[in-house]
This record gives sequence, structure tokens and C-alpha cells, in this order.
Amino acid sequence: MSRVLVIDDSPMLLELTVRALTAAGYEAVGAPDLATLDQKLAEGPFALILMDVNMPEMFGDDVVEYLRQVKKVVAKLVLYSDISEAELDAKVKNSGADGYILKSGGLEGVLGGVMGLIGAPALNVPTAVPPP
Repeated sequence: MSRVLVIDDSPMLLELTVRALTAAGYEAVGAPDLATLDQKLAEGPFALILMDVNMPEMFGDDVVEYLRQVKKVVAKLVLYSDISEAELDAKVKNSGADGYILKSGGLEGVLGGVMGLIGAPALNVPTAVPPP
């Protein structure tokens, strides 16, 4: 499964990230807030959830706990931020997230980070039907 959920309050960054992941072959969707997050989770499981750390109504590292304990999410939970790498690493360790991706790495960093955590996207190659 190559489904990725991106949570970010920046409409531009959310759209760019979802588009880049989709272009790379992942099935990516976005959520700008907690209400949309709950809607997207109801649509089925994700392999990875990429969460912005600093959002107006929540902190991504707090959402990790909520997703693991309340929602019983088994997806890879990854923090995404432009804070210092040391601070981000500490938030990962304290929250139980599976890793982090620095926003400063750009879309290439996101793609590389996602691929490193869940592998290359599954290709939807039709299987050949053997002749009768």
C-alpha cells in the first residue's frame, strides 16, 4: 500500500506536497485541520502520515499520541517541520513518531524521506491475461 496522508495548515505547501507525492506514484491526500484528518482516516488506512509540527489548532507531535492511542493508527507517523533538526529529533523521540522530514529539504527531501520509510510506490501494472 502506498497511501500517504499529508497534514499541513499551509494550503500552498499542502497542495505542492500532495502533488509531488502523487506525481511520484503515491496515492496522496491532504488534510489542513483535525476535522479533515478524521474524515481522511475514515476513508481507509494509510502507509504513512506526514504531519506538520506547528499548526494553529494542534502540534504534530501531540497528534502522534492521539493517532496511536485513540485512533489506533498503525501507519508510519512522520513529523515535518522547519524547526531545527535537533529539536525535531527530540520531538520524534518524545512523541513516539517513526521519524521526521525537514521542510528545508524541499519536495525532493519529502520524496526521499517517504521512500526511505515506506519504499517506492506500488506500481499499478495490469497483469497479462494468458491466452485461452
